[in-house]
Amino acid sequence: MSVSLSRRSFLGVSGALGAMGLVAACSSPGGSTPGGGSTTGGGGATAGLLPTYQAFEGFPPDLGSSNPDVSPGYFSYPAPPTAVTGGAPATSGQAIRALTFTYDPVAPEMGSNALWQNLNEALGAELDLEYTPSADYSARFATTIAGNDLPDLVAVQGQHQQMPAMLAAKFTDLTEHLSGDAVLDYPNLAALPTPSWLGSVYDGKIWGVPVPRSLIGTVLYTRADILEEHGLSLQPESLEEFIEMAKALTDERAGRWAFGQTPFSQMLEVNGIANAWSVDDSGVFTHNGTRPEYEQALADAVALAEAGVVHPDGNAAQNTQRNEWMMAGITAFQIGGYAGWPKFYIQGASIDGFRLTGMLSPAREAGGTMVRTAGNPSSHFSAIAKQDDPERLLEILRVLDWLAAPFGSSEYITRRFGVEGETYNLDGPDPVLTSAGVNQATLPVRYITENSPVIWESQNEQAVHDQFDHQETGLQYTIPNPTVGLYSETAVSNAASAQQALSATQGEILLGNQPVTDWGPAVEAYMSAVGTTIKAEYEEAWAELNG
Repeated sequence: MSVSLSRRSFLGVSGALGAMGLVAACSSPGGSTPGGGSTTGGGGATAGLLPTYQAFEGFPPDLGSSNPDVSPGYFSYPAPPTAVTGGAPATSGQAIRALTFTYDPVAPEMGSNALWQNLNEALGAELDLEYTPSADYSARFATTIAGNDLPDLVAVQGQHQQMPAMLAAKFTDLTEHLSGDAVLDYPNLAALPTPSWLGSVYDGKIWGVPVPRSLIGTVLYTRADILEEHGLSLQPESLEEFIEMAKALTDERAGRWAFGQTPFSQMLEVNGIANAWSVDDSGVFTHNGTRPEYEQALADAVALAEAGVVHPDGNAAQNTQRNEWMMAGITAFQIGGYAGWPKFYIQGASIDGFRLTGMLSPAREAGGTMVRTAGNPSSHFSAIAKQDDPERLLEILRVLDWLAAPFGSSEYITRRFGVEGETYNLDGPDPVLTSAGVNQATLPVRYITENSPVIWESQNEQAVHDQFDHQETGLQYTIPNPTVGLYSETAVSNAASAQQALSATQGEILLGNQPVTDWGPAVEAYMSAVGTTIKAEYEEAWAELNG
């Protein structure tokens, strides 16, 4: 097994407890694919199935790592930007319809969106992009699948009932075109990290092109400037030091607390729990909620809350509110996804001495083994609807390859920034969106596919160093999720009520409304209802994937 794969949580706690709930799988570390990140390993079925990784070497970073999972860091945009494709990838003149989602405001329509128009010209075809807010996408996806008029490209987010059968019925098996060395016909797709492809594999076939993400996952964001003012280390070496740090940062009379929410995910890692499932070398799965370390993590989290170091309204607050607390110095830490790191620099631009770092969960005892949950290597994947014309399929693949052009390329600037002088201007070598560009760039092209992740914060070398250092240090401790690339029909279709009951018990324990001893019976009930069946389905799928 490899050192770092993704987290896929199907036992998440909703609302305020989502960031602290039942995170997804734990396994023993092993090797990683040279230059291509990690795979589910073992030399099994994926060894010849996944696309051959071929890194793009044209834009050397300012900060690079020997660990292929660490994103390269750039202090400025490579100059001059260079084209990496042979021109417009579409030649038929047909529009390409794509369905996806967004987390941003709706972009201006094509007729008043210079970035979109310029992108269409570069592609050689009109990109007819349909999208909905992420919160509404599940319903839109279900309606689209049930209908008979599928767009050419459809974002497949998460897992769905009868997933393998649905993919086979509605979409194109891309294995012939992308597996192994076949992907080298699409060099920008070949440069996507190996782990990002795993989520698109079902029944030993590749069903789409991923939207890759950094493997660093959830971050304990840290106001480093506040810790430095208190003379505190930016990385505690033990749980005891972590707790003492939290107490030193808390002054209830002054309206200051260490945490905006109970850091349960950190307590899990402190106790050696990275995710929901673990697997041994013979393919036997264990639900980590049944391990005594999980109950200890619950007890540690409750003790932290009782120590008064968590904002009294934190576990009921929205995440946006907790972000505001950290930026205002009301709290010193905030738990969030790695993708949100850049937004804090915008919010903190007016704060004197502002510095943001990420803190790793310490080992329980100084000198012990640290554990980290890896992030999901992809946000989702884009599947291609069945095509009657083989040439049309190749054209769509060429468009996807163009959209995955790497950071440093002129294609990247076209995709993300648009038209110089209209939607962006240059600050030195760095493209900077104009006010019109800020609105137009919310067009969610990046949720079709995009380049391999990089670290780049314009005019902020310290920020690049801090993110790079966090990845360089943290990714060596990540624990892979053996359920990535596996499918359990029971987990997707029949586990909702049992998951809800288990999550509710966990939530009540963390809020102090139930004793920690209630966890054991709750997880036993979950295993009896669905967990044992899910375990068997994962073991069967693991055996098939690993030969």
